[in-house]
Amino acid sequence: MSALSKIVLALAVVSLGAGCDDGGGPGGNGDTPPTPDAAAGGAGGAGGMGGGEPPHPDMGVAEQGLSRTAGRMTIEQLARSIPVVTGGLRWTEDFGQGPVDMLEVLAPTLGAPDYLLVTEENLEPSIIVAKFLQDASHRICVRWIAEDRQKPQGERTFVRHADWESRDPADVDATLRALKLRFFARKVTDDESIRPLRELFVNASSTAAPGNGARDGWLAVCIALMTDPEFILY
Repeated sequence: MSALSKIVLALAVVSLGAGCDDGGGPGGNGDTPPTPDAAAGGAGGAGGMGGGEPPHPDMGVAEQGLSRTAGRMTIEQLARSIPVVTGGLRWTEDFGQGPVDMLEVLAPTLGAPDYLLVTEENLEPSIIVAKFLQDASHRICVRWIAEDRQKPQGERTFVRHADWESRDPADVDATLRALKLRFFARKVTDDESIRPLRELFVNASSTAAPGNGARDGWLAVCIALMTDPEFILY
């Protein structure tokens, strides 16, 4: 056997002996090979290349919370929502040629697309939308209160208690809770959620002309609810 063959044979024996070591793994002491840290993105860990599950998109939400930019309803959505809330009333004006739907007239000014020059509606909250919603609330609420005041209890959409003119705290609170549900689709049972509206009703009704206490109180509440950002933002 040549010298070169002897060297190759010796290396093969040494290599075979290392593979048959009782340790059976790296280190030769029988220890389990270290597992790559999942947080570091090693093989087999989250985000690694070893077939493990990738990080969950909501990881860290519990600690950091969720946030996003507030958006508003489209003008078309607003035009459909107001009649649902008010029992069929829309913001209309008559300029001598019959009533016109003001949200339809003002839609281009309020950012609705015309699909000629503008193809997407800007849904960011804006001063101009808030201003026209304020105008709409005054016109609609006056009509709503006047009509509701004349209807029998079973046909009303605003004040539900038997005596429309009642300013009893229990009646007022019951109506305020019903209005919160009507405007915001949110059922409230606690006192704190309706306290600001109750104070508004009391202040407006106590300073009204004789005979108009409940009317002015509910008118103030109606305007406050319709101009509340919760009504149009999401």
